[in-house]
Amino acid sequence: MHAELTIGIDRPPEDVFAYLTDVSNLTEWQSGVHSAEIEGGGAAAAGARVVESRTLLGKELRTTLEIVHFEPPRLFTLRALDGPALLTVRHELEPRGGETQLHVVVEGEVRHLAGFAAGLLMRGAERQFRKDFERLKRVLEARA
Repeated sequence: MHAELTIGIDRPPEDVFAYLTDVSNLTEWQSGVHSAEIEGGGAAAAGARVVESRTLLGKELRTTLEIVHFEPPRLFTLRALDGPALLTVRHELEPRGGETQLHVVVEGEVRHLAGFAAGLLMRGAERQFRKDFERLKRVLEARA
């Protein structure tokens, strides 16, 4: 799977980065997420692990993600260590004319599904990915 988008958010990169990397905010802007926390407590940082619980296709899933890059306020990358989809999600933030250009790239593969079923899951996930980042934009801009 490969999906990417670029979205302008009318907030400074520092605000977008802080909100994006506070995993307790995931339930507010990502569809299906019930909880997310840094394993063992503490703050987000490179090497930290995030445990999230979400509903996908009617099933409750727990996924562990590793924070690969944490470079405020410009780069945040997560990599799934388990779960049905082994994805890497890279968030690049750039100041542009008083707002933040957020470029997100998702790459990876679906496990345990073949051919047509995997394709359907990925297309649905890509649609939801776009909706979630539109919601992120709305949430952050409403806080301005």
